[in-house]
Amino acid sequence: MVITALKMAGFAASGVASAIKEANEVTDSMIDNLKNNENLTVNRIGRVLEGTKFGFLMGYVSPSILTAVGVCLTTGDLVLAASGGIAVLGNPIAGTCAAVGAVFFGWSALNDTEREEVLNQVGKFLNVGWEQIKAVVNFAIKTMKELLSADNIQEMKETVAQAATAVGRHISDITKSVRDKFGKVVESVENTVTAAVNAITGATASVSETTVAMASGVTKGASKVNLAVKDAVRRDKEAVEASNEQ
Repeated sequence: MVITALKMAGFAASGVASAIKEANEVTDSMIDNLKNNENLTVNRIGRVLEGTKFGFLMGYVSPSILTAVGVCLTTGDLVLAASGGIAVLGNPIAGTCAAVGAVFFGWSALNDTEREEVLNQVGKFLNVGWEQIKAVVNFAIKTMKELLSADNIQEMKETVAQAATAVGRHISDITKSVRDKFGKVVESVENTVTAAVNAITGATASVSETTVAMASGVTKGASKVNLAVKDAVRRDKEAVEASNEQ
């Protein structure tokens, strides 16, 4: 939904009345879906988007600014993301929550150069000014701090992390947090250890299977020898009995 809404917003930036109408309808539908969700975190994110819409009285533009900044922070390339098929961002609920969450966790972590790059991408995509973008973002972050509980924030962060992973990045690429970067290192080590254990387990299983196969072969060979001996003894016995009869 968030990608569809952004595409409509991009078309509406041309000023065509029908495109503006459609962008407003898609944005309203996106917000309603979030607000009607039973999950409290999702519901509150919907209220944040609604707050930007009525707080600035710009229709689809303000919510689109917020999600566009979030998608840009998550993927690094707004235009590419808007035209691509990133599964998690295409999800009506998870995609929108991840985009809004990326703003909450990533905006203040940007240095001046990075922030200007985001402003440039979003400004061109939606045909809006930098100051307008910054005003919407700051309003949204303030609203989220007021509305979201610690549990809401943690759940939102998990969604952002999943979205980052889906595009080949890590949550630490968004938050710039030392703790998140450390978590990335730990995760990498854990994956390496798991792979090593699996490899060892596989090798052990292979050796075990080979040993079993060899033992089975020896057993079968012994059985054949045993049968051959028994058969030879039987024949000798029959020959002796036949000689005695003569």
